[in-house]
Amino acid sequence: MSREKTISLANLVEVSPGVHVIEDRQQVLLVPNITIITGRDAVLVVDTGLGVRSAALVLQAAKRLAGRRRLYLTVTHFHPEHGFGAQVFKGQATIVYNRAQRDELLKKGEPYRALFAEKLGVAAAMRDVSLTMPDVVYENEASIDLGGRIVRLRHDRAAHTLGDQVISIPTQGVVILGDLLETRSFPIMPWFPALDDTDVDPLGWREVLRSVSQDHPTVVIPGHGRVGTGRDVEALAAHMDVVRREVTRRCEAGADLATIQRELTPVLVAQHPDWDLKEWIAMELQVYHARLCADRPAAP
Repeated sequence: MSREKTISLANLVEVSPGVHVIEDRQQVLLVPNITIITGRDAVLVVDTGLGVRSAALVLQAAKRLAGRRRLYLTVTHFHPEHGFGAQVFKGQATIVYNRAQRDELLKKGEPYRALFAEKLGVAAAMRDVSLTMPDVVYENEASIDLGGRIVRLRHDRAAHTLGDQVISIPTQGVVILGDLLETRSFPIMPWFPALDDTDVDPLGWREVLRSVSQDHPTVVIPGHGRVGTGRDVEALAAHMDVVRREVTRRCEAGADLATIQRELTPVLVAQHPDWDLKEWIAMELQVYHARLCADRPAAP
C-alpha cells in the first residue's frame, strides 16, 4: 500500500469540544476524514480509513483519547476507504451499522474489493481485508450516549449509496456526512453497472441535504477534504438543483447523454472553477440522465 493512501495522525485536530478529526487536508485519493468523538464514558470512531494499516493508526489515536473508556465504531457508508479496516476494531470496539449499510456490504463488499485492488493500485491493502460485520444493527435511527454527549445516527434513504448515514451531535451543530459531501468539490456519484451497482440516487441525496440544512449545522465533516460549514452543504445542494434542471431541460429537447455531457460539463466547471473532482462530472451527468431521462421519448 503506498504511503499516500494512509491517514496521517499529524492531521488530528479538535473541531468542536470532544470532536477530533484526522483531516484529509490535501484531499488525497482514498484518504477519508476520520472522526473521533469523546464522552465521559465512551468514545465513538467514525470511519477506519483504507485497510489494516490506516485502521491501526485510527485505533491507536482512539485509544490515546479514550484511555479506559469504552469504544464504539461506525462508518459513514460501506465503501472501502471508509470501512475496510473494521476488522482491526473487532473485539476492541462495539461496531454499529444501519441495516441497509450492513446488507450493502454483504452484497457489494467483494466486488468493490476487486475494483479497488485492480483499478486503484491498492491490491496489497485489499488482500489483507476481512469484511467485518457489525455487532449492533439498527433501523432508521439510533443514538449513542457517550456520557454527556449524545451522538445521533440516521439513515433516511438511498443517496450516494443505499446505506449512507448522517451522524450528528445536535447540541453542538456538528454533522458528519461521509461522501454525501466533499468540500469544494463536485459530488462523487458511483455508477458501476459492471459491479451491479447503479443504486446512487441523486434525488434522494438532495432530500438528505435538505434535511441536514434544516438543522443549521455549523461544523460539517465531509468524506474528503477540509472540514466545512453549513454553507458547503448549501453550495452542493444548489449545484445539484442546477444539474437536475439543466439535464431535465435537455432531455425534454431530445438530447442524448453524450450531448448533455458535452454541453453541460464546461458550464458546471465555469460555475465552480475552484472545485475539485471535475473528473466526476461526466458520471454525475450519466446518473442524472439515467434517473431523469430513461423513460422520455427522443425528440422527433
